[in-house]
Amino acid sequence: MYNHIAGTLDSRTPTAVVVDAGGVGYMLLIPFSTASALPNVGQRVKLFTYLHVTDDALTLFGFATEEEREFFMQLMKVNGVGPKLALAVLSGGRVQDIKQAIRLGDYATLKRIKGVGESTSKKIVLELGRILIPQAESAAGRAAGARGAQTSGGPVIAPGLDAETDLAVKAVVQLQEVPPDVALQAVQRAFSELSAASSQRPIVQDVIQRALRYTG
Repeated sequence: MYNHIAGTLDSRTPTAVVVDAGGVGYMLLIPFSTASALPNVGQRVKLFTYLHVTDDALTLFGFATEEEREFFMQLMKVNGVGPKLALAVLSGGRVQDIKQAIRLGDYATLKRIKGVGESTSKKIVLELGRILIPQAESAAGRAAGARGAQTSGGPVIAPGLDAETDLAVKAVVQLQEVPPDVALQAVQRAFSELSAASSQRPIVQDVIQRALRYTG
């Protein structure tokens, strides 16, 4: 119903704001990331919005960027995650850092967020990782194409790697600070073990988590 609200910031707290737009004061719930980007009270502000409708309430949420709002909506698609918990996840750090934790299967980082337990953190990783990983790969591919073939943005570990293996190897190199060949061996070992234990192709987060055991 609403895409954004622009007006004067009437009041603010770390979790909510009131924006005066056309003489109407709109109360919006916000994550900490948005709160840190707000101007001073009395100044102009524009917030991207999401209206959550239930049988007994209409709740308006506000976000400093469209990326925050998109991530909020993605989180709410995870089974068991409602708007309150999605807002808590967004308040747990920078959007880029939280997305990276999800892509790498970093349950520990998510579990440190208030209200997110082990079960919920695993659901978020499993369900959102399948969305965020292709998005990251697509963005990386576009960036590599723009920089040209001499940049390090594309697959450089070894020729012929599929995108998921390449991502897993790069993640292990970054997290464990090991040479690429060591990370590749660990990823291949992890992939083989997980494949033997299940008829389904292992998801990249599980491969990364297991590969880290062999390089620690």
